[in-house]
Amino acid sequence: MGSLHQVPGSGAGTTLLAVWAHPDDESYLGAGLMAAVANSGGRVISATAGLGERGTDDPLNNPPHWLASTRRHELEQALETLGADGPVVLGYPDGGCDRVPDRLGARRVGSLIEEFRPDVVLSFGPDGVTGHPDHQAVGRWTALAVAAQDRPPALVTTSAAAVWPDDIVERMHRVDAFFPGYPDDELCAGDVVVTLAGDALATKLAALRSHPSQIGPLVAELGEADYVRLAASEAYRPANIAASAWLSGCLLGVGEVALRLA
Repeated sequence: MGSLHQVPGSGAGTTLLAVWAHPDDESYLGAGLMAAVANSGGRVISATAGLGERGTDDPLNNPPHWLASTRRHELEQALETLGADGPVVLGYPDGGCDRVPDRLGARRVGSLIEEFRPDVVLSFGPDGVTGHPDHQAVGRWTALAVAAQDRPPALVTTSAAAVWPDDIVERMHRVDAFFPGYPDDELCAGDVVVTLAGDALATKLAALRSHPSQIGPLVAELGEADYVRLAASEAYRPANIAASAWLSGCLLGVGEVALRLA
């Protein structure tokens, strides 16, 4: 454990590209790292496969075209809070990413890598954290795109489910947070576990609250105190050699951050 104040290799020359499936993925799963890089003077670009137009239990009152526009605005607000550029929207339908051939999805992500030349790419691992097929597809595309580069950037994946408290996971299941069942991720050697506090946690919570169309059911199920406890927990996994080197000295510092290597 330790108090952390900067990201190694950060500064004006460091670029992080985050690749997600839907608006709010960035705020739940990568906010601490994204804000830390931006706060250290780096550049953060956030891409999303789609706009989550099916993310409602009431499609009659929240039709897809309206919800897509609403969620794009929410995403813009969240990224501004995190100090990130974007959003870059790939234009895939909500719930349809797993039907896109991996080679085509990887080509789209690869074009972003070629455009922005990131030092670090952040996305989902194979499990997609929640098991959502869109998450899993985007994680595959991103891994393939990074591996195809002549000089692959560091690839970091989120392993947040491995550190979410068990009692909170049980209640998340009640609001259908997982597809299907429960997350089965476990920490691996080299994983970086982050507990956000202070300004870092406040920044993440502000980003999450930029998504009012989405967060209500989970806040209602957990209550404010446990929602904050969920938000404070993050974990990151090195997915290639470059990421192992980068994360081994990773100092995530937006306010008070406690970090340990698993």
